[in-house]
Amino acid sequence: MKVSSTALLLSTITLAAAKDSKIRGAPKTEGNRALKKGDKKKDKHRKVYASNSADYQNHYLVGLLNYPNADIPDILNGVTSGTYLDGYGAPYPYVPSVGFSDIEPFYANGEIVRGEFFCLSDNGYGASTNSADYALNIVHMKIQKPFTYRHGEGTYDAYTPTENLGTALIHDPNRLIQWENGADIQVAYHVPDATWDTFKDLRVLTGRDFDVEGLAVINENLAIVGDELMPAIFAVNPTTGVVLSPFVRTPDIDEDGHFNGKYLSTRGDKVHCTIEALEKNECLEVESGVVDASKYRKHDPSGGYEGFSVLADGSIAAFLEKTSGDSTLGDEPGVRVYRVDPGNGSPEHPPSFTEFLGYYPFELNAGNIADVSPIPGSDRLVAVIERNGFPSGQVFPAPVMPANKLCVVDLLDVDDDMVMTKKKCILNYHSIDDPWDVDGNGILKYAQTQVTNEQVIVVDDYCIIAGTDTNFPFTNQFGVNVDELPFGQEVSDTRFMVVCFLEPIFNLDYPLME
Repeated sequence: MKVSSTALLLSTITLAAAKDSKIRGAPKTEGNRALKKGDKKKDKHRKVYASNSADYQNHYLVGLLNYPNADIPDILNGVTSGTYLDGYGAPYPYVPSVGFSDIEPFYANGEIVRGEFFCLSDNGYGASTNSADYALNIVHMKIQKPFTYRHGEGTYDAYTPTENLGTALIHDPNRLIQWENGADIQVAYHVPDATWDTFKDLRVLTGRDFDVEGLAVINENLAIVGDELMPAIFAVNPTTGVVLSPFVRTPDIDEDGHFNGKYLSTRGDKVHCTIEALEKNECLEVESGVVDASKYRKHDPSGGYEGFSVLADGSIAAFLEKTSGDSTLGDEPGVRVYRVDPGNGSPEHPPSFTEFLGYYPFELNAGNIADVSPIPGSDRLVAVIERNGFPSGQVFPAPVMPANKLCVVDLLDVDDDMVMTKKKCILNYHSIDDPWDVDGNGILKYAQTQVTNEQVIVVDDYCIIAGTDTNFPFTNQFGVNVDELPFGQEVSDTRFMVVCFLEPIFNLDYPLME
């Protein structure tokens, strides 16, 4: 997603109440519902945040990388994009890199390949209203940073370019994507010009069809995509980009956390458009009241599956991004977390929502999930990036201060309000220790400053890779003269940082959560 206003979550619970938690059920059982039938909750309307979760762990910056915007893969070059933008040099004679919404391990022959990843493009330029000519894609990216703890006083460049090893267009040759009102994908109705002829024939999905935010990779032939325009999920082959299943909508829940027969929807959902309006390219979104008057429960189109993570038991933890904005979920005590069965990659067995796990509570002044990564080997612990709307200009006191933190949460430890209470925040993105001065500036601190730090992956017992969604073309979020900065281009590109902890905190035998 792109920049949006966020509502701060206010607390009306005491510290003692926040610590009063119960473990509900055991892993890998169908009974891991947040509340059993007949259980009573105290007050489902209270706002909650985990104000005592900061326990930052000793760590160090290994290095920085960037994916140059100038590196346009052949498959995206010569294809018109940006025709719905006003200014910013648009339209473009290519489909630009706009940053990535998720990063997942790359597989070959069923095995994870070290240093290689699947990176999911964002929906384009931030909304269904301006991204109908952005081709959704998955990049096979090589991300490796040289580092020797300054052995022999050897140093490396501050930024190392990543390498695109292949770009797969997300496309629907088998016509599996269709809305309940009979609506088809965008290229069936309108494309910018003849440069899209091949994409039209392939039935390439665009940012008008889905705002893809989450990618849960099962293997090189099967992944589940999490969207936020409905929100919904569907299966793809991450290597080829071929859609493997119809989309499945997000079920609504009742006050006990049980599915209630309704589904979520947003004003960007095509189900609210008439076919005539779609054929004329006149329904890029609808008014909010249209969703209110429908049979669906309204949610915000900047609020889908930013957090989407394959657990060790093979299921997927699916985090909605937020409760704020144009949403009716604002009275809930945190963001919803569902469990998803990935299915088998066939139209007959698409992914499915199996249960509601509970609510994830934000730290004070955070309001958005940015990404989620599993702790290797665990079916209950995940690492979560939280964020807010920082930065918003270069003048301080600022409209909003940074709240970008990496936290670990136990998905199965919930209280009587179905709130996940066992949580520890281990890293602050605006206070990264750099004892080896890997960026060569003589300053032993680093800040990964970006509105949307939407990628994180735990790669082993010690280390993470964290990356940005650039918000292209809205990359200059401080309003500075980029041309005067030593690394002006690099901070406009998709950036990655590699951070390692001194202790093996992601090893399940390490007592991190005690």
